[in-house]
Amino acid sequence: MPKKAVFSKKQIFNQAFALFETQGLEAITARNLGKALSSSPAPIYAHYSSIIELKNELIAVAKDRFLEYLKRPVTDKIYLNIGIGICTFAKENKQLFISIFLREQSFSDLIREFRDIIKVEMDKDDRFNTLSNEFKDMLFFDCWTYAHGLSTLIATGFFPNDAEPDDNYIKERLMQGAATMLYKRLEDYNNSQKNK
Repeated sequence: MPKKAVFSKKQIFNQAFALFETQGLEAITARNLGKALSSSPAPIYAHYSSIIELKNELIAVAKDRFLEYLKRPVTDKIYLNIGIGICTFAKENKQLFISIFLREQSFSDLIREFRDIIKVEMDKDDRFNTLSNEFKDMLFFDCWTYAHGLSTLIATGFFPNDAEPDDNYIKERLMQGAATMLYKRLEDYNNSQKNK
């Protein structure tokens, strides 16, 4: 008769997610997780066939959480909502943001996956349907650079906790910086199309 599991799957997952947040995906090993649980690695394999399976589950949950922030209808502008979502995610999930976007050097595919999620959401903005893909890619890069920079400042403590930006501040910064750049680029693009 198999031995009864010492830890539930939820307990193991929660401990693994805590490691993922604070130390990155590289820290998710059977040995590290066993140590964090004050156990041997054996209980992990009562619920997961491999550490890869566990990592994939961690990534899926992190993606879902991130996507929830990107899809919040804060304004009627999808691009702006995405920028606000990235910054709010960084504010409310500092360690996870740092782990995914600033620490994961050996998991560059993971960063690409998160950027692709943003791109898919941005493509839902009908205002940009007539633009060339090359131009949309440039807009995405510029908007990503600005939103990623602001969210990095938020996540890494540039703003002290007592002065941490609220949603209105984030929206204003994005409107003054990224949106100004976006609309200027669109104006230039439309003028260049007229002159062809």
